[in-house]
Amino acid sequence: MTQRNTMIIALLSVFLVSSSARGQTEAPPRPLIKEIRVEGNDITEASLVRFQSGLDIDQRLQPDHPATAIRNLFSVGLFEHIKVFVEEADGGVAVIFAIREYPRLGEVEFEGNKAIKDKNLRKTAGFIRGEVLRPQARVRAEQAIRDAYHEKGHNLVQVSAEIGRTDDEGRVPLTFRIKEGPKVNLKRITFKGNETFSNRKLRKQMKETKQDGWWFGGGKYDADLYDEDKEKVLAFYRENGYRQARVVSDSLYFDAEGRDLFIDIRIEEGPLFKVGDVTWEGNESLPDFVFDELIVSKEGDVYSTERIDKSLEEVRNAYMNIGYIGAFVSRKEKPAGDNVVDLHYSVIENDPWTVREVVIAGNTKTKDRVIRRELWIQPGDTFQRSKVERSVRNLMQLNFFNNVEPDISTNEATSEIDLIVSVEEKQTGTASIGAGFSEQDGLVGTLGLQIPNFLGNGQLLNFQWEFGSQRETFILGFTEPWMFNTPTSLSGQLFRTTQRFFADFDQRSQGGSVRVGRRLSWPDFSNVSVGYSLSEVSFINFRDSTRIGDPALRDNVTSAVSFSFSRDSRDLPTFATTGTIFSYRPEVAGGIFGGNVNFHKHDFTTSFHFPLFWKTAISLKTTLGMVIGYGTQPIPFSELYTPGGVSLFDRTMLRGYEDQSIGPLNSAGVPIGGTSQLLFNAEISIPLAENQFYALLFADAGNAWDDHSKISMLDVKRSVGFGIRIVAPLLGIMGFDFGWGFDRRDLAGNKLPTQMLTHFQFGPQF
Repeated sequence: MTQRNTMIIALLSVFLVSSSARGQTEAPPRPLIKEIRVEGNDITEASLVRFQSGLDIDQRLQPDHPATAIRNLFSVGLFEHIKVFVEEADGGVAVIFAIREYPRLGEVEFEGNKAIKDKNLRKTAGFIRGEVLRPQARVRAEQAIRDAYHEKGHNLVQVSAEIGRTDDEGRVPLTFRIKEGPKVNLKRITFKGNETFSNRKLRKQMKETKQDGWWFGGGKYDADLYDEDKEKVLAFYRENGYRQARVVSDSLYFDAEGRDLFIDIRIEEGPLFKVGDVTWEGNESLPDFVFDELIVSKEGDVYSTERIDKSLEEVRNAYMNIGYIGAFVSRKEKPAGDNVVDLHYSVIENDPWTVREVVIAGNTKTKDRVIRRELWIQPGDTFQRSKVERSVRNLMQLNFFNNVEPDISTNEATSEIDLIVSVEEKQTGTASIGAGFSEQDGLVGTLGLQIPNFLGNGQLLNFQWEFGSQRETFILGFTEPWMFNTPTSLSGQLFRTTQRFFADFDQRSQGGSVRVGRRLSWPDFSNVSVGYSLSEVSFINFRDSTRIGDPALRDNVTSAVSFSFSRDSRDLPTFATTGTIFSYRPEVAGGIFGGNVNFHKHDFTTSFHFPLFWKTAISLKTTLGMVIGYGTQPIPFSELYTPGGVSLFDRTMLRGYEDQSIGPLNSAGVPIGGTSQLLFNAEISIPLAENQFYALLFADAGNAWDDHSKISMLDVKRSVGFGIRIVAPLLGIMGFDFGWGFDRRDLAGNKLPTQMLTHFQFGPQF
């Protein structure tokens, strides 16, 4: 029953009929309202009713006032029935509002539900105890509960809401009586009329409508999504040349028990179409040969809506990339007979757009100039999307920001653009003080400070002091990435390290280095640098006195000049998903540079990053190193390669084996270091919580040799495992790896059983 049907208006006639005399033209004055009364209200204040009615004391009662008052009161949504009476009163009339309020809701109960719990149904119904219970709300709640059951396959569910008796508080309980019925199972989807594609192939195109599987079981049907899935089937046909394909009919029916659902879909495929002539016009800024390369659907190809739409997208992107944001590109299809379709592209270029202003937003610490110097697009430039994308990549590579979001504000009258670059700064500095334990270094105390964005200037300040039973390290470094406001970097470092090797001897190193680098405009993503280092190395605290005379363990002073070339096109500095790294670092020590050791050293690194699926990515890294001495002079142990485990100082990994345990051994089974090494790392990263928590799967292989001629990909130690990475504010990246080495051997060369080793680490990952 509608509100209009429930309205009962009883008015006592208080208006006098005009004089029957034809000459009389004046009507008596309207009566005055002397009283407004409210009856039947239990919860609603009478003052609210009087105010909402729009009537006032001493107001003259007009013929339309009662109907207007009723409309006003119904608009409040609190009343189920309203009657208006008018009675005579002293000096005028009394207006009486007789109302019946909607009930207030008490408890909400459910009966007959098994597939969905009460607490979930209450959340679905959305009622709050004490609220006004309107009929519309009951109907909406019933439908919401039905929808929840439909999602679980109970398509035959019945839901009805019943109001109980009023309790002592004046509230009514509401009970939903549910008949769940059998869970509908989509048993089979059958296509008819399909000659080109199998039923199985067409069923795969339906993403939300699935038939009962032999192994996984459980069909899936949603009436609201079924039509969308039928359209996906037709889109698949059009992508494969059948542009006239259509669904002629479809039928849905149940078995005798009403549990299993069957769907039959009849398809009319139509003929296979091919692309005929491909023409275009209006392209003045894009030459014909460029336009031709952008068109991916060529003459003679099978007609494909996907490839044709891709062509249109490529053309539009090309115009946007050269500043023609307002370019209008359209496509026309014209049947040319014999199941051939001609394609014609029309272009209205309009004027190119220029950048009027670049606005930096969101940076609370990083100074504007640090951000602007990484931008490849500046005010006055013609807008190019590729330059905006490159600017975003440059800013993300700084590792100062969680996110960089570009936006544009256009002025069509002047064909100008304001570029807004919004950044979300991350916690870049790390400070640490405490104690820890690792397999390689034992018990370690740490006091450190690393600020990659010092004072918001993009400079790096690094201080680290570690002290423990196996290692003591002191490092102080500073890097200016843009010296004299040019892409020239200057860095310097002082260090002192004492490390225990294999419980056999201590190596003490101290010295410093300085390096100057330059970012190259070609090749892209590249930079070069040259550096000088001076270090003093001494070997002390030998456990085995016979090693004191070892030439490789004699004290030395290394004076070396190194060069470096690197190309880094990764999208992110950590957990990259695309891009590559190539670096080559030759180093020459001794000779004209002084010192008492003479060698030249060459380190090569390549790394490739690819997206896999969802947000996972794979990284493939190769590391090759060789050190060669001059003449017969031995190479100091500090320059030899000792892979194994995780080394954060040279950023190498061969997990599943003890730290620094791989390579040539002496008669006592102690590693003596190799003159060459070859390492392979494959790592799949899975972001469980992006920028916070990652899971890893890895496979490592590598070895070190005492002769360059022995380098072989067939003579490597292999391992697999898994790990996690935790990005912790103020601490950096913490890593836990669990690796199984397959090629463990004893001194006699006998194979040892595979066992798991745990590796713990702080610091950057490759």
